[in-house]
Amino acid sequence: SMFNINDVVEILRNNSSIAIPISLIISIGISLVGILPSVFITGANIVFFGPINGFFISLLGETIGAYITFIIYRLGFKRKIEKFTDRNRLISRIVKSDGREAGLLIFQGRIIPFIPSGIITLAASISNVDSTIFTVATLIGKVPSIALEALVSYDIININDNWIRLVITVIGLIFVKFTITKKKDDQVNK
Repeated sequence: SMFNINDVVEILRNNSSIAIPISLIISIGISLVGILPSVFITGANIVFFGPINGFFISLLGETIGAYITFIIYRLGFKRKIEKFTDRNRLISRIVKSDGREAGLLIFQGRIIPFIPSGIITLAASISNVDSTIFTVATLIGKVPSIALEALVSYDIININDNWIRLVITVIGLIFVKFTITKKKDDQVNK
């Protein structure tokens, strides 16, 4: 593969004195590119820094990354991207929102693991939400998804001991996805 957890761990090991800044820079890069899954860096952080520190460093990296991306999008994309945002109800609601409502919607978007992070950031940047609310909502909303990434990558690394929990986690995820999708459909049909 072009990029895997071991490559990132290797980079961190070779530069252990500045491993935290390097990890944060990689997170920011992933956020700016917007299409790479962040599980690479989360997994590497878990291996290198351990589960607890790795979790917090991942959370910090993704939050800073989202903030910087938000500012850059806001500078460049302030012209409304209506066509793009109308495709998804949550996204179009974020665009039209501000203040606390925007914060709640951004939080909701972050918590659902199946919506790419970059789309939420882009929608928020077009909306009138201020950067503090955006950042706080992102920070809190990322906690479950990074905890999940951490758990899954920790289990994959220690697959022999933990495959049962890994299977349960995946089944749980699929169940959550269907519940969320079903709720959405119910709302639409009302």
